[in-house]
Amino acid sequence: SLFRDLRGLDLKAGREVLKIAVIYVKHGQETEQAILQNSQGSCEYQEFVASMGWEIDLSVHIGFMGGLEKNQTTGAKANYFCTAATEIVFHDATKLPTDLSDPRQVKKKRHIGNDHVHIVWNEHWRPYRPKTIGGDFGNAIIVVTP
Repeated sequence: SLFRDLRGLDLKAGREVLKIAVIYVKHGQETEQAILQNSQGSCEYQEFVASMGWEIDLSVHIGFMGGLEKNQTTGAKANYFCTAATEIVFHDATKLPTDLSDPRQVKKKRHIGNDHVHIVWNEHWRPYRPKTIGGDFGNAIIVVTP
């Protein structure tokens, strides 16, 4: 019916939307478990993430949320970038809440593992192995080694 079609059209985003995972790897970290337990990154990492957009307060943001929640169960802040045609939410693994009772960080992995693009800030002396963070996505992996 016309109303169903209009409702469906209303649910479509007006811009192209994209979720990008941003992952911090410390010296010596080689497993998904260790990497996803990071709750902060180095100063250089934080500057890098800040340069990709601006920080939004999820409780009041009215744009694309990338699956993050207004009630802050997925964190209070996220980095966001937009143009007239595109909206991007960065799932910064250090900003997503770390659950100390869950060594696998399933709640973080729910977002990070479902993003098609992973930007990895690698401070480890070894090259990052693309299969370190498992998931069905992560089709494009950009590794930054400072």
